[in-house]
Amino acid sequence: MMKTEISTNGEAPIEAREHRRTTITQDRKRTGSAPLDESSNRSGEEKKRSLFRRPGVIVAAAALAIAGIGYGGIVTFHSFTHETTDDAFVDVHIVSVAPKVAGHVAVVRVDDNQLVKKGDVLIEIDPRDFQVALAQVKANLARDKATQIQAELNEKRALDLFSRKVISTQERDTNVATAESSRASVQADEAAVEQAELNLGHTKIKAPIDGYVTKEAVATGDYVQVGQALMSLVPPRVWVIANFKETQLRNMRPRQPVEIKVDAYPDHPLHGHIDSIQAGSGAAFSLLPPENATGNYVKVVQRVPVKIMLDEERQIQRVLGPGMSVVPTVAMDHGNGDAFVIVIIAVLLAAGVIFGAALWIGRVRRGQA
Repeated sequence: MMKTEISTNGEAPIEAREHRRTTITQDRKRTGSAPLDESSNRSGEEKKRSLFRRPGVIVAAAALAIAGIGYGGIVTFHSFTHETTDDAFVDVHIVSVAPKVAGHVAVVRVDDNQLVKKGDVLIEIDPRDFQVALAQVKANLARDKATQIQAELNEKRALDLFSRKVISTQERDTNVATAESSRASVQADEAAVEQAELNLGHTKIKAPIDGYVTKEAVATGDYVQVGQALMSLVPPRVWVIANFKETQLRNMRPRQPVEIKVDAYPDHPLHGHIDSIQAGSGAAFSLLPPENATGNYVKVVQRVPVKIMLDEERQIQRVLGPGMSVVPTVAMDHGNGDAFVIVIIAVLLAAGVIFGAALWIGRVRRGQA
């Protein structure tokens, strides 16, 4: 006869609990289900594995890899077919404006950064002193012309009298010499009149070229001297001087296209072409060129100035001025063998990624089948 234990704390009997546990275990074995903790871990592992087995994820990863290879190939190809430097500046022939006569400034007709045309009056110097000087030399000219007329009449008369042996040779020579001297005086007076007219005209200082007024250093009432710098004119036509390393000049030639980015206007690139390459490094033409024959020699990569002309219209170039920083990029000949090797390598890598992705997708689908 089987004994049955009865729990004293209100729980089910021990035999009953064991029977229920045995029944649950048999049901799990029969249905193939796992405990709750084991099933949750297994489903998490399946999710992790399935992320790399999804065709969409594989295609996306392959596309990203191909994009990276393409970008790297483009950057490398660009580095082989283009040369650039940030040691480049806008340059121009600056024209200094200076007076040819001294005097007090009567009027200043321009302001800083104003665009002027060739022949425009920039400054007027008080002309009264020069007007008086012109009137004086004109009076001298009129007087000497009258004297000349009289001397020529005396010369003619003396020659006639000498031919009739009325006067001596000395009197004839004296009248001839006086006439010659009078003619020379008239010529000197005419030159003085011309110079006085020029001086009077120089009181109006005019623009020698088209350009922008810069560094204006004169005001009404100033007394200016001959040759004193009053202002400068910057012509609208400018160019770029790019100091490339000597190792960058191997494939660089005149007339090669150049893209120019101005630091002041980064969203407005300009276009130009190489005009010429200086025959020598910039250091060789400096005020104190290096003396490599003395002391310890250290090899330094030299920079060579390259002149780049702009192809833009004048309206665009007006925003540029000397000394502004630019970054030119020279497009050299694309016949560089190294560049094409890079392209071939990039294509092969991209093809390998595509082939590998296709194989992986096929393997995943076979595994799912």
